[in-house]
Amino acid sequence: MSQPRIEGLFTLGVRPDSYRLPHPRLGLPVVLLVRRVLLHAFEVLRERGFPFAEMTEDAITEALRALIENDLRQNGQVKGFSRKTYETVVRQGEVSNYDFTKRRKSPDLCFKLRHGDEEPRPVLSEHYALFVECKPIDRTHAAGGKYCDKGLCRFVDGDYAWAMEEGFMLGYARDGRTIAKHLLPAMQQRLEPLKVVELPKPIARPDTRVTAAEALRASRHRRGFPWVDGNGPATDILVYHSWHNCD
Repeated sequence: MSQPRIEGLFTLGVRPDSYRLPHPRLGLPVVLLVRRVLLHAFEVLRERGFPFAEMTEDAITEALRALIENDLRQNGQVKGFSRKTYETVVRQGEVSNYDFTKRRKSPDLCFKLRHGDEEPRPVLSEHYALFVECKPIDRTHAAGGKYCDKGLCRFVDGDYAWAMEEGFMLGYARDGRTIAKHLLPAMQQRLEPLKVVELPKPIARPDTRVTAAEALRASRHRRGFPWVDGNGPATDILVYHSWHNCD
């Protein structure tokens, strides 16, 4: 059955021929760089005595954003990540969902490449980024009810990263929660709602030097919504899962 045509951008003054969907993939090197930035930020905060075990999701996320933006992006401590290569790292910047019926969606973090003097790209600038959704997983925040139903689903349903083919889930794991023992069973119980094509699997050889985070994994999901301006059904999205020990 054909998908309905959704008029959204033309009514906002955007020409349908000025962009293409899906937007170009950022690629694994970009994802791994953001992962290195996050790992370094966690490490620095631990060295400074930040009490991860006692802090709320919002407090952890804001501490990470503040350090990444005001320290790491400014001084270039993580190779490849600096003011020259990335825009300001934004927390809860408002974007619209896939059909512009929800205009105040707020992903937790947004990493946007700076393209400098390159030719203009056929993208919607505010939607061309690596969007990161952060969630705690512990005794009071279940991998299913919190992480999946109130986080991961937003990439599947077209609330976040609807123009992209990549998204990023950042987990604050406590009380012994792990991807293998907690996320995988939760996702297996939600195969249809999450439109799971592939369950999370490691996407790179684990770095044995990293002891406070699990190996990065990625899951693949179908998306059941149509793109605006007659661009057809949305393609699959690859969602990366980066879980960090916050005990």
